[in-house]
Amino acid sequence: MPNKIRWGLLATGRIARTFAAALSASEQNQLKAVGSRSAAGAQAFAQEFPQVADHCHASYAALLADPEVDAVYISTPHSKHAAWAIRALQAGKAVLCEKPLALNHAQCMAIVECARRRQVFLMEAFMYRLHPQMQQVQKLIDAGALGEVRHIEASFGYHAPFDPASRLFSNALAGGGIMDVGCYPLSFARAVAGSEPYNIAAHGHLGKTGVDEWASALLKFNNGVSAQLATAVSAQLGNTATVFGSHGRIHLPKPWLPADDAGAWSFELTQGADTQTIAGKNDSLYVIEADHVAELLQNGELESPTLTWQDSLHQALALDNWRREIGLAYTAEQPATHSGPLLGAVRTDRPSMEHSHIQHLDKPVSKLVMGCDNQPSMSHASVMWDDFFEQGGNCFDTAYIYGGGTMETLLGHWHQQRGLREDIVIVGKGAHTPDNFPGCITPQLDTSLERLQTDYVDVYFLHRDNLDIPVGEFVDALNDEVKRGRIRAFGGSNWTLERVAAANEYAQANGLQGFSAVSNNFSLALMREPIWPGTVASSTPEYIDFLTRSQMALLPWSSQARGFFTPWADQVIAEAGSENLAVTTMQPTIEELKRVWFSDKNFARRQRAQQLAERYDTDLINIALAYVLRQPFPTFALVGPRLLQETSSCIASLEIPLSAADITFLEAGSV
Repeated sequence: MPNKIRWGLLATGRIARTFAAALSASEQNQLKAVGSRSAAGAQAFAQEFPQVADHCHASYAALLADPEVDAVYISTPHSKHAAWAIRALQAGKAVLCEKPLALNHAQCMAIVECARRRQVFLMEAFMYRLHPQMQQVQKLIDAGALGEVRHIEASFGYHAPFDPASRLFSNALAGGGIMDVGCYPLSFARAVAGSEPYNIAAHGHLGKTGVDEWASALLKFNNGVSAQLATAVSAQLGNTATVFGSHGRIHLPKPWLPADDAGAWSFELTQGADTQTIAGKNDSLYVIEADHVAELLQNGELESPTLTWQDSLHQALALDNWRREIGLAYTAEQPATHSGPLLGAVRTDRPSMEHSHIQHLDKPVSKLVMGCDNQPSMSHASVMWDDFFEQGGNCFDTAYIYGGGTMETLLGHWHQQRGLREDIVIVGKGAHTPDNFPGCITPQLDTSLERLQTDYVDVYFLHRDNLDIPVGEFVDALNDEVKRGRIRAFGGSNWTLERVAAANEYAQANGLQGFSAVSNNFSLALMREPIWPGTVASSTPEYIDFLTRSQMALLPWSSQARGFFTPWADQVIAEAGSENLAVTTMQPTIEELKRVWFSDKNFARRQRAQQLAERYDTDLINIALAYVLRQPFPTFALVGPRLLQETSSCIASLEIPLSAADITFLEAGSV
């Protein structure tokens, strides 16, 4: 980095001008360039700040291409934060992005993962968190000045004239109080509590444009702290914050913009009957913010120790939950009107992921299969699926019953929006209990194909067997759908070895297509009992022998034993673990982990897997997945990553060259 950080401003609104003035007053930073949506907008900005006259760009893209810009300050409406933050990071520019960092947790995750992979600085611009007032508050709390923190109250709201086209009220621009200023009291409460809210109960008034004009929330944190928050764009609130402890309280009359024009700030500390004023005087709030970034960049840091990437991710998740509680979702987040890919799906330079083949299917199939069964929203699904596809994956697994049909609907919108149907393999399932009858296949497939926005699925599994039905009736019904062109290959999910063998014997005897694949549980950890009723594993020696001899494909679900090989399981084993913060809709629980996977045999396998992880310099969970992928029969592991980092971890497992001797060691402890 040069002696002074050279900044480019992406957008030219009021807050951009405020930050430009701060850069002009800073000794560590230099205002170098501006980018606007038009030449006129850029030129008007240059009239006010002539420093940018020689780097006055008529587009945001041109600003990002400027080689003399080191860092970019993004201050577009927050509906555009994710797209431009990612493009800036891809251009190698350090990014300071106005709050909220993104529209939702999924977008935030995409930005953070881009910064991580590109190794470029990123910070969310919650400037008040860096101010000495907030730092002093945290020092007093950490020193026990209030005893134990018990409750927090904070508000940020104002009355703005109603304008349906303005960023404050427009649904298309993600307007409303929660996203514009409610993020401040939420950020404050999380920072002071030193924990994450496990429960948010909320109320909000949605106006004519469908955004929250005022809203409130009650938060419960994992450590017992509670918080009461309020926000508005149509009501003048107190705009204060108070922290209540067992032995005192702190009251901040100006928590968000702490200082007056001279830089003076103050707040009250009450302990018993004694109230004292804590005061100070410092540089401009935005100069402090700019200098903080400059120091980090000069030191080669990628994130702020105060405003970490993880803090932004947790903040975004809490904002999502607050909005969900009041029924607020933006048009850009809805399946049919989703704003589309952030990470650039449909890339032509996709890397090659290991593929193999399934009988009766003319497409190659990626060895990793993305489970489409736990995505809480179109935004989360899109980010996860775009990234998986961009990294070379092409197979997506879903089912008629997943999410009551929601998962099929999301997958249908996703591939249609991107024009990817013939580039991907869709695995569908139907005829689940209590509808596990041959006559249920056609009507359920009718519905599935409509949801999936396609006229066929590549692989179709009977989701559950029905031992009261002769196996030939299922084979006949599936062959009818093959003849109609609505399925290509088919098989059974949670079918026993005897029934699978019988199905193929019937097919061969009658000149019909038989099972091409099975989708049962298979993992290094053996199920002590079924996770869900009617589930079947293929982990017995007899089943493994059958798959090896027949070379029938296995698409195993819960291929990584749902958290048994993660550090979370270590905490649970040590009786020190808690439930994971919920990101998706199907979270493994401590009860499930203990009931299904905790056994002496599995603990021994886990210990041996750790030995191999050290030998191969990888993570324990990667060894568990590599075990599934390196069987002597075709395996296509179903994975359910909740986060982009988890997808990358799964892909890394493909590079682990487990040998047959390693497999034997993992299973039995000897070669």
